[in-house]
Amino acid sequence: MFNKLKCFALAAAVGISAMPSSTSYASISNNHKLPNLGTVAAGSLTIEKEKVLGQVIRRQLRATSPVISDPLLDQYLNDLGNRLVSKAADVRYPFDFYMIKNPQINAFATFGGVVAIHTRTLLEAKTESELASVIGHEIAHVTQRHIARTIEENERNAPLTIASLLGAILIAMADPSAGAAAITTAQAGSQQMALNYNRQNEKEADRIGLRILMDSGFDPKGARDFFVRLAEQSRYSSKLPAMLYSHPLPDSRVSDIRARIDGLPPVYAKESIYFNLAQIRTAVFYTQVPSYHVEYYQTQLNGMMQANNPLLKYGLALALMKEEKYAEAEPLINQLLELDANNLFYLDLKTDIALGLKQYTSILELLSGKLELMPKNQVLLLNYANALLTANQAQKAVEILKDFIILHPEHYLAWQLMAQAYKQLENRSMYHQAQAELYALVLAYPKAIDELHTAFNYIERQSETEKRRISARIKQLREEQESIKRL
Repeated sequence: MFNKLKCFALAAAVGISAMPSSTSYASISNNHKLPNLGTVAAGSLTIEKEKVLGQVIRRQLRATSPVISDPLLDQYLNDLGNRLVSKAADVRYPFDFYMIKNPQINAFATFGGVVAIHTRTLLEAKTESELASVIGHEIAHVTQRHIARTIEENERNAPLTIASLLGAILIAMADPSAGAAAITTAQAGSQQMALNYNRQNEKEADRIGLRILMDSGFDPKGARDFFVRLAEQSRYSSKLPAMLYSHPLPDSRVSDIRARIDGLPPVYAKESIYFNLAQIRTAVFYTQVPSYHVEYYQTQLNGMMQANNPLLKYGLALALMKEEKYAEAEPLINQLLELDANNLFYLDLKTDIALGLKQYTSILELLSGKLELMPKNQVLLLNYANALLTANQAQKAVEILKDFIILHPEHYLAWQLMAQAYKQLENRSMYHQAQAELYALVLAYPKAIDELHTAFNYIERQSETEKRRISARIKQLREEQESIKRL
């Protein structure tokens, strides 16, 4: 969609082709029900404080982690994640799912419904049920408040502050090896107790995650296959996968997973093409250089029985676009759109290619027509706004983005586009106000306030309403900064 800035989204449901009978399915679900243990940590960390910490961590992730700003992948992951959340018990707040660019297999969950998946984890999954099993496991960590419970357990056994252990846990989620050292220091010798407690959490998350997976219509064998394969890989290496540091997988846990799943009736989960397209997009954009993928997909398409494979065509067209070979990519994407005219992966790639070829009129007409069918679709709105900017129609882009940001006030890429639009319009005050929001979204409050002071200086003298609005926003950001310091 963008040459320098990528904004994508997807709204797609995934389903299954067959389910167990209602009687057998209900009995399976009941066998895996657990008592609610999530409130055990209420004394140390309230639900309200968890929500606030979750908001802070969302912004911290943007600022300090290689979070992938690709709303097409974001939307796929959030659609999948929220499908699982809808079947979970004890959900206390909305969930957000993030993709982190990292070559290690790992995933983590933290306060306030924040769940992050490493890119390698998506690529390692053989089926969507396998990926869903990892996400369901992390959702269980959140609903059972395992981090808060870890804090409470440690406070009963050592004079720890919430802040010290919280910092260590956050380090561990991003870097398991560094986090292990930080937790050891914070616990002052009680490392073994925490390790055992974490293993208990893992078994609990396995049981609850499996129930969520089944209730959502995925194949429960995906959980067995993914974790057992991970365990098998570790047998032949002196270095454990990152996921096994932050999610211990002793033989007893592997046996427990197998015992719970092997006797279940078969579930035929229909594979979603969006899972495959998300994997291809992740591989092409965030692993090897595009030239590698061009050669790979060309070779595959030349193979027997593969010439019309839409997934291979998509991979090749995507790789060609990344190498700016737009004319070569164009016929491939046109063929794909003939097969599936409303596929957002295809429409996004069509936009990139058309803008590369400077086909502004035709792509604006295409996106405008699609928006009439799907007026609230994020991928189409952001593509349309970007196409307008590229075609030097910044004022129209501003109008579209204003409406979008009202519904999505913390959408980082939308604010980037807004800043770009105001810069194109040479509206310095509004440009600096947009920049301020970008800084605030990554917790850079001093820079955000500086940008607002700069914006204030560009306002005309008669614009008293605008001056009061900026002053109020400065006050609001200062209050946010102070409230975070008090956590």
